[in-house]
Amino acid sequence: MFLAWKEVIYNKLKFSLIIGVLVLVGYLLFLVSGLSNGLMNMNREALDKWNGDAIVITEESNQNLAQSMIAADEIDGEFNKKAGIKNTAVIVSKGDVKQNALLFGISKDEFLKPNIIEGDMFIDTFDVVADDTLKEKGYKVGDTLDLAGTDDTLTITGFTDRSKYNAAPILYGSGKTVDMLTNNRTKDKVNAFVVKDSNYMNVALDDDLQVVGTESFIKKLPGYTEQKLTLDFMSYFLFAISAFIIGIFLYVITIQKAPIYGLLKAQGISNAFLARSVLFQTLILAVIAVLFALGLTVLTASFLPPVVPIMFDWKMIAIYGITLIITALIGGLFSINSVRKVDPLKQIG
Repeated sequence: MFLAWKEVIYNKLKFSLIIGVLVLVGYLLFLVSGLSNGLMNMNREALDKWNGDAIVITEESNQNLAQSMIAADEIDGEFNKKAGIKNTAVIVSKGDVKQNALLFGISKDEFLKPNIIEGDMFIDTFDVVADDTLKEKGYKVGDTLDLAGTDDTLTITGFTDRSKYNAAPILYGSGKTVDMLTNNRTKDKVNAFVVKDSNYMNVALDDDLQVVGTESFIKKLPGYTEQKLTLDFMSYFLFAISAFIIGIFLYVITIQKAPIYGLLKAQGISNAFLARSVLFQTLILAVIAVLFALGLTVLTASFLPPVVPIMFDWKMIAIYGITLIITALIGGLFSINSVRKVDPLKQIG
């Protein structure tokens, strides 16, 4: 450990280059992780806040909420707790500011009611509680929203936090509001039921209905799984790249230090001692790089605008950091064989 650290201190420039490359890899990895969590969270925020165990939806809808339609009294008594939900897509505007949104019709007396962070719960038809991301676009409590394709308007009575579905902000209103905007197509019906019942798999339903666990339902959201796999593969490739980079750098440095290793071996220093020194050196470089990358990531996140969907899972960041260090150590193993092959007699001449 002492030999490894002294060499790092002595050759600051050379090892700073290795640390710099690893910092960039770690920085990109942590940012990708934060963006991945942010994007995934935008798809599932509302579902997570509902805290339901499962969703009851029609079989033929292919787990698409907008394509499902169920009679409001279809499953009375089958589950411990259930709440019907109506859904329609809308385009709202205030002046020149337009926004795609999803209007969810719910009962304000059931567990789906949103948490109000500003203003009040909706009361009358065409009153809505909006996701707080609309505040960032200039909307405020009391605003009247024009609706594309109709003369009807919505009034924002309050804001709720973290309420998006499939990356679109949600407007919560009464079921009657959705009925009016869909020409009563949803009257006495709902698009789905959110249920709270850990025993939901054992409930018998009509053949045209299916009950889907919340996590399974989320994975079927359009684009959710594809986005997650894409970003996960980016992370895996970054790990492989970091191992490749550290392996090349340390191999080159090892070749350059062959005369030194030859001299140390001639003095009785064992291959095992030199191998440990290389690994300790790699560990030092990787830990420093991960800490710098983490600090740079936190600093960058503090300057990003709110519209950038970044959210850090610090437990996952810690796992990524440790994995990056382990990956660097694996890369360092490539140079150990070169150390073992150094012939002290040839190097001394």
